[in-house]
Amino acid sequence: MCGRYVFECDKDIAEIEKILRDISDKYKDTDITVKTGEIYPTDNAPVLFVQEGRPALGIMKWGFPKWDGSGVIINAKSETAAQKKMFAKPLALRRCIILSTGFYEWAKLHGKAKEKHQFNDPYSSMLYMAGIYADYPDKDGNLATRFVILTRDANSYISDIHDRMPVILYKDELVRWLTDYDFAVKMLERDGVVLKRVSIV
Repeated sequence: MCGRYVFECDKDIAEIEKILRDISDKYKDTDITVKTGEIYPTDNAPVLFVQEGRPALGIMKWGFPKWDGSGVIINAKSETAAQKKMFAKPLALRRCIILSTGFYEWAKLHGKAKEKHQFNDPYSSMLYMAGIYADYPDKDGNLATRFVILTRDANSYISDIHDRMPVILYKDELVRWLTDYDFAVKMLERDGVVLKRVSIV
């Protein structure tokens, strides 16, 4: 957890329409594209981060590469991130916000069957997940910026399905998450927020 989330390409939602427009303008002279809909590990996705001292919109790839090249690490436990070599410096200096409209989790049913659930903010069309990022060389030796999602113990809205959930931020907390380390640490210790659950058939 979190192993899949969603960024709906819904241009009727003003914030999403602006994100997509700004991304298109920023990357129009490159071959970098952003994934919308269901987001998987290693997809390119929209994030907020600090650039030249100000919050900025960008595209980053989901997942830090594992040291042995066997895949990617997609989450970091908020409780221990500051003590882990891979996560400590990004947590201190390179925090980001993963833009989404919800995240997925699967409930185990009988046998191997599972039921997919989407979790959303019941009061907003957007759901903001706390993350950290770092640069890693790609297969051609060029630096690629990658993010992981910070997770915490699940609250009562999800604990019957999974024991972890993303660290979720409210809109009025975004700038402080990006710019204020002491505030960010407090957000990692906060109880989980209210969520709405929808079963996906």
